[in-house]
Amino acid sequence: MAASAAMPVNGLRSQDSGETHARGRRRLLSAIAVAPWLVRGVQAADAAPYPNRPIRLVLPSTVGGTSDLIARLLEGRLADVLGQPVVIEARPGASGRIAVERVATAAPDGYTLLLANNGANAIVPARRDAPGIDIAQSFSPVSLLARLPIVIVVTPALAADTLKDLIALARRTPGGLSYASSGGGSTSHLAAALLFQRADVRLVHVPYSGTSAAVKDVLSGEVPVLFSHLGTVATLVRAGQLRALAVTGDHRMGEFPDLATVAESGYPGFDITTWHGIVAPANTPREIVLRLHAALVRVVAQADVRRQLAALGMEPMGSTPEQFAVAIAADVTRQAALMRSLPTVDE
Repeated sequence: MAASAAMPVNGLRSQDSGETHARGRRRLLSAIAVAPWLVRGVQAADAAPYPNRPIRLVLPSTVGGTSDLIARLLEGRLADVLGQPVVIEARPGASGRIAVERVATAAPDGYTLLLANNGANAIVPARRDAPGIDIAQSFSPVSLLARLPIVIVVTPALAADTLKDLIALARRTPGGLSYASSGGGSTSHLAAALLFQRADVRLVHVPYSGTSAAVKDVLSGEVPVLFSHLGTVATLVRAGQLRALAVTGDHRMGEFPDLATVAESGYPGFDITTWHGIVAPANTPREIVLRLHAALVRVVAQADVRRQLAALGMEPMGSTPEQFAVAIAADVTRQAALMRSLPTVDE
């Protein structure tokens, strides 16, 4: 029996095995003692002041579009103010619905934001075929950023130097001219449909999945007319690669003082503009919304940011979260009324 007790057990003598188990118990007890400190450490990290990790900014358009231009302008500056990286995520498609749904269903923790615009957040909800997202209930508005009109541009080869020339040409060739927009139901499509209804002319609509593809085909001459945000074609207009005929806002733009408005061109009261701003998922804590708002106000107040926005044909804007909420609600109502008068925009 004594010899048996001295026999190896799993390669260890019984005495060594006992010492091993003792060491294991000591390690376990030490781990148990340390565990509460680890848990408290994790909880402390979660409770650290916002933000404590990267923020994702979701765009409803393709790279090169107006939302992308604004996002790239804000990206580094906003990261500097917040102390965390800002990651841009483009989610184009379905007139902005894909991006809207992505953010509407995200956690309301301030780490997933939408660069909203009235195409995705006011016009699309007014469409009869829109998804069942209640904009007012799905988002916490943070701040309005910029406002800009749609510009009507043509290829230099087209025999139209003014908007009146374009309308006259369309009357002489009913259905013979086509125009591009950034998508069916977009702000640019809405502006075109309203103008052509007022002018009683018909042009063939060629919708694209984003502004960049539309601009490319207009530059090549495949489509002669384009309705686009001024910011995305401003450089091309200055270079003479596209000819601007009119802007759809209620006043001329400071960077393009010679460019007439649609209202000045024979259609009084015509006013279609686009706004851009930041929204977070609904139920985002108030303190996070205010932190983001303060950061955005600080960035947009920077002289170089305002200068670059103006160069892109955008007017820097500001608002409180409450003012932005009221503006969104009012625009949804306005766009719904326009949509009822323009049934073809749903097509």
